[in-house]
This record gives sequence, structure tokens and C-alpha cells, in this order.
Amino acid sequence: MNEDFNYLFQYLEKENIVIDKSEFDFQIQSHPEYPTLLSVVDTLSFFNVKNGVIQVDFTEIDALPDHFIALLNLGQQQLCFIEKKGENYIFKIGNNTTEEYTLRPEMWSGFILLLEKSENEIPPVVSVSKSNFNWVLPVLCLVFFSFYLFYTPVNLTAKLFFVFPAIGILFSIAALKDLFGTKIKLLNSFCNITASTSCSTIVNSSKWKIFEIVNFSDLSVVFFTSQLVSFFSLLLLGDIGTYFSIQKVLLLAAIPVLVLSLYFQKTVEKKWCPICLLIMGVILFELVYLFAFQNSALVFSPVSVIVFGFVVLTVITIWISLKEILTKQKELKEYQLKAIRFEKNYDVFRNSLLAKEKTEMMQSPLIFGNRESATKIVLISNPFCGYCKDAHTVIETILEKYSDDVQIELILKTDLEREDENSVKLFRSLVNIYMYEGESSFLTALQAWFENTNLTAWFERFPRNITSEFDSMFDSQYKWCEENDFNFTPAIFINGYAYPRMYDRKVLPFFIKEFVEDEF
Repeated sequence: MNEDFNYLFQYLEKENIVIDKSEFDFQIQSHPEYPTLLSVVDTLSFFNVKNGVIQVDFTEIDALPDHFIALLNLGQQQLCFIEKKGENYIFKIGNNTTEEYTLRPEMWSGFILLLEKSENEIPPVVSVSKSNFNWVLPVLCLVFFSFYLFYTPVNLTAKLFFVFPAIGILFSIAALKDLFGTKIKLLNSFCNITASTSCSTIVNSSKWKIFEIVNFSDLSVVFFTSQLVSFFSLLLLGDIGTYFSIQKVLLLAAIPVLVLSLYFQKTVEKKWCPICLLIMGVILFELVYLFAFQNSALVFSPVSVIVFGFVVLTVITIWISLKEILTKQKELKEYQLKAIRFEKNYDVFRNSLLAKEKTEMMQSPLIFGNRESATKIVLISNPFCGYCKDAHTVIETILEKYSDDVQIELILKTDLEREDENSVKLFRSLVNIYMYEGESSFLTALQAWFENTNLTAWFERFPRNITSEFDSMFDSQYKWCEENDFNFTPAIFINGYAYPRMYDRKVLPFFIKEFVEDEF
């Protein structure tokens, strides 16, 4: 199954459905069945995108919408975005946005994924996030550096040299895209443009032991960064001649490294790294540039050489530390994804749930969702419990998505005799709202309370003439909790089984579909 979800975002765009792609990538990669069709369906449901998988015979394809996703047999099973053009149905493969293929009967597996935009969907609010300012400082640095170059008393030919290391740094970061977490479709396509090209294979190769200490990517990052920083430093010293002399020596010394890299790619790995080849091209351009436009005698100022050495050592030190941090961050993300996949594994969760004894639950009059459903979730809660807010948020999420599939009962645990007057009034008001105004009004009132736990403000918003007619419900629920040693809130029970403590309550909505289909 393909792990590139470009086909899905083409379909989402056609349906005018907007979801955060980076968040989608994280959520789907954390799915236990990633990257199967089931993981796609569940992740779309997580984002509240209505979807369904149906089986359709190829002869009935004209009954489908003009665009959809189909599981095709293309040597291996692959999900593709299908679009009707004229009398034909066409699709594209992977990140290829130019070459189109015509759908043929032998490709058809029969499984179709359809999406539907929710009528109640709220348009995304365009906001300026903190991450948008991440480019401000680099851009300002570039602007000030450009002004500095403009006013520096050095000829234009010498000033333009800084473009080469700047490009080299960008290519070096691109080569280390997995380490930096760079996700650019064009870059991925370029690195895997043919079967014999793969940037990741070359960059992450460990076939030579020397690569355990330093590899070509490390050298390119340090080399170009040192070039750029020392260019600026020696410009400040007014000794650009020494800078170009040092670069000539280093670039000539780099030629054997380039030859070695070509040998490694062709003979050892038998794969080519397009970005690595571009980096080599930048180095060769620099060499040609220096001997064409800076073909003067070699001059070395001791002070400038020391400054250059200091810059190189500083860059190496910073890069070693930065690479270690990035490597640990990458490993942590991989561990996090594995942990979440394990956490979202239904079989493991079910075994943990059934490991404890089943409790005979009492019947609560506060019922939400489908009263006929065999899947019953019971929440023992208290409005004055600080942790209950998150539990109610989880329950509300379940009701929003699965109100037709599950039955949810709420037990409000409280001893009214021990509560003060205002607290008693709050409990009675909530139950009064449920009994006389229904589920929706109750949930609105309870949500308002959790958002601002101010009794005076809440009573002003939800005024009631309260009586003690439902106090017997509170008494019976409190006694039942005491008899069963349910001393803490919130507590969640699924078909009588206590929710496993090792699991965060936030993952509960993920298992609802399995609960509905399961019988226990």
C-alpha cells in the first residue's frame, strides 16, 4: 500500500475539505494498521470528515461521482485519485502531477473510498501562528547582509561568491531531509526520480566504517557553512584576498572527496543521490569561478587564517551538537509513533479492559446517545472535580461522532448533605435542565460550567426555580458508588468494565467503532 497521500489531498481539495496535512501525517503514522486503507478511513474520521468504503463493480463505475479514490491493482495494490474526463477515468501515480493514466478494467479491485463535506463544517480560521514568524529573523539577516555587501568596498564579482555557499547549504539541508524532518513533495520526487536514485540510501548508508564518524553530508554542511560565515568574517577584516586563497586550497583538496563520493554511489551502493550530485556541481562551479575571476597570487594573512580556523572549529562544534539533538529528536518521534500505534491497538486495549472483573452497573436516568445500543459507556463524574472536564470533553467527542451507535450514562456522584447551598443548587439545576429541556441543553450548561467555574455567573446564565424532586437520584447514586468503592472521579466503564488506568482517556473515541462491532 502506498504511503504517499497526495491522492487523498487531491480529493480533499476537490471536495473543498481542509485539514492540516502535518497533523494528518502524524495521526495516520500512529495508526496500528498504517498505511492501509483502514488507517486512512480512521484518520479521516478522526478529523470529522465523513467517509465510507464501498465495493462497486467496474460495470457500475458511471454511477459513481466524477472523482473518488479507488484501490487499484498496479503490480501492487495502490490507492489512487480517480477523476472523470470526458468518457474516460484518469489517475496519476505518486507525486507525478503531469503524466496521466487511463483506468482499465484489469486494474479495478472494486473498493472505493468516498468523502463527503459536512454540512455543519466550520470554515477554517486563518490565523497567524507563531511558526509563521520563524522566517522573519533569517530574512532580516539576509536583508542586512545584502546591505552590508552593497556598501562594502569590494568589487561585485567578489561579492557574488557568497551565493555559492548559500546554495550549497540549502542543498546540504535538502540531502539531510530525513534528519531535519523536511517534507517537500518536489524534493522527494527529485530524490527518487528513477529506480536508480535515492538520496536517503546514500545519506544514511553505513557500508563504510568511516561513515560512523563522518559522512559526505556532514562534510558538505560544515564546508558550506564555514565558507559562508568566514566570507562574512573576513569581509569585516577587509582581507578578502586571504579568504579566496584559502578557498582555492580547500576546493582543490575537495576533488578527491568528490571522486570518492562518485565511486561510492556507483560501485558500493549502486544508487545515485541527485542532491549529492548538485552539491558536487556547486563545488566545481566555485572552483571554476575562483580560477576564472580570482586568479591572483595566493596570499595568507596569519590573523585571517586564525579567524578562518576559529570559524571552522566553531561550525564543527555546533554541527556535532545540533546533529546529536536532531538525531535524538528523530528517534523520539519514531518511538512516539510506535508507542501510539501500540496504544491504539484494539486487541491490546480489549485485553487490558477485560482483565478486571465486570461491575454490575446501576441504571442512571441521565442517558445520552442511542438508548437501544448494546455498547454502554458510563461516566461517574462531579462538576467540582478538576479532572472531570477532560473526561466530559472525551464523552462529548464520542457523542458528536457516534451518538447513533453508543449509549452513554452519566452518574453525578455527590452527597448533598455535605455540600454547601450553592453547590446543591448547581447539582439540582443541572438535573432539572436535563429532565425538562433535554440532552442538548444539559450538555451546553455543563460545558459552560467547565469553561468558567463561577457559580454566580452560571446561575445568571441558567436561572432556575429549583426543588428537591430529584434528590433521591443523587442519594441512590452516591450510595451505589460507596458500596462499590468508587471513591474517585472521573471513572469510566465500558459495558461494565473499568477503563484501564494505563490508557489516556483521550484515546477512547478511537476504539468506539471496534466496541460497537465487538460483543463482550
